[in-house]
Amino acid sequence: MPLPDADKRSPRVYTLLQNQDLENITADTLADVADPIAIEEANEDELRRLCLVAFARMVTKGSFDGWLTAASGGSDAPVFAPFSPPEDTGDASFITTCPIATGYGNGFTLTSEYYTPSHYPFYSGDYTEVEEWGIFFTGTTGDAGSTGSLAVYTLSTSDDAGWAVGRPMEMVENSEVSYATDTGGRVEVSPGATLTLEPKTWYSIAICSDDAYTQFPSIYRAKEINQFWGSVNYGGLKAEGETNYTLPASYSTSTDWADAPTLYYIPKLFWRGAN
Repeated sequence: MPLPDADKRSPRVYTLLQNQDLENITADTLADVADPIAIEEANEDELRRLCLVAFARMVTKGSFDGWLTAASGGSDAPVFAPFSPPEDTGDASFITTCPIATGYGNGFTLTSEYYTPSHYPFYSGDYTEVEEWGIFFTGTTGDAGSTGSLAVYTLSTSDDAGWAVGRPMEMVENSEVSYATDTGGRVEVSPGATLTLEPKTWYSIAICSDDAYTQFPSIYRAKEINQFWGSVNYGGLKAEGETNYTLPASYSTSTDWADAPTLYYIPKLFWRGAN
């Protein structure tokens, strides 16, 4: 059966490939056939034939497992990558942990909700390693010498029996770091050892204070509501029954999760990656 609405004559694709079978066609062969097929309306039929042969070849060779497969994220993970930072230093040398959040321009003073971990979405893009974090504080500074901690957690997928999709599971090795909160500016902190990520995978990034505050710091957050795990009013998750000032090593299928009102929206937690 010919392609719908296509000219029956194939001046290049079928003519050059007519004596070959799918098992023996190589990527180089397809590249030779495609050159020179210009990307224009007049060549639409040949371009469709070329895609049909390429797809059939992948299926035959067993090299196709879905258009949206992504590392350990499987079909739950969308495939797109954060951009490379436009500058080498300063605010613009970091990229957002959540590339679909809205602009980060509002300050918010933290409260006692910050005493227990709050989880927010973190997407690795094409990167396989975290080199540095940037935490953006503004205005009010925390108590002198005060600190907070952050860590990265794997997220459950539909392959994890007993788990709801998108729940924090285990802390990623070498991801827990402490950062100063007695500042009104950007704080930069690096992992103590190599922090390895799977590319194109969603994680959570959890933050909490390391001790009680007399004066809480204020931090930048996204300008609008970000509906990720929580309700329409919140952009993060909190586990029930957490211990103050502690980032746990892991969670379980029995962990109960609720909205994270710590910042309401996504905090300005940026990073630098390597691959």
